[in-house]
Amino acid sequence: MKMLSNPTVRSLLVGASLLASSAAMAQIVGTPPPAPPPNGVSIGWMVFLPASLTVAPGTTVTWTNWDDSNHGVKFPDQGSGRLDKGKTWSRTFTTPGQYDYICQFHGSRMKGTIIVK
Repeated sequence: MKMLSNPTVRSLLVGASLLASSAAMAQIVGTPPPAPPPNGVSIGWMVFLPASLTVAPGTTVTWTNWDDSNHGVKFPDQGSGRLDKGKTWSRTFTTPGQYDYICQFHGSRMKGTIIVK
């Protein structure tokens, strides 16, 4: 036990532990979602990207799930159902206004807004 009281050895052990934890987290979290195309929303890392999107009336917005976790786009009046990795769902917005939505599986901790003007 005397060896663990050495500050250098202790620092090395703590550093190695943090490095291993970081590597494990990188494998769990995965890669970030790609930037969405125009009028698109990428889903991944427990976020909608962008979190807020402004479009003109008549625009169709397409959501794509890039995450290994299932997600779903849920508006008060309609939703996508389950979107497995690589699946998409689209909605056309014809009336100006603000349309807030959440992930049907993860609730308000994962939310977004479409602004039509």
